[in-house]
Amino acid sequence: MITAEEARLAAENGVYLEITSRGGHSLGNGHVARVARETGAPLVLNTDAHHPSDLIDQAFAQRVAAAAGLDDDEVNAATVTHPLALVERALARM
Repeated sequence: MITAEEARLAAENGVYLEITSRGGHSLGNGHVARVARETGAPLVLNTDAHHPSDLIDQAFAQRVAAAAGLDDDEVNAATVTHPLALVERALARM
């Protein structure tokens, strides 16, 4: 489980914390969401897909984020805004 100090370091360094849709791994999503909110660490929703059947659509991603305790703005950030920012960051480094 991520600590508040680790989440603060992530926030200071522009590192996104993961909310995951992967079964089993997702049991800690509520904790990650709380710590991220307390420390200002950004969140991104990820599938941690190991097989094509692990992939999800946007509606399911939003349900996972909401189930982790995120409000509507946080759900949008974790499933739209932050993923796009990560792609833009990666493209800028190419």
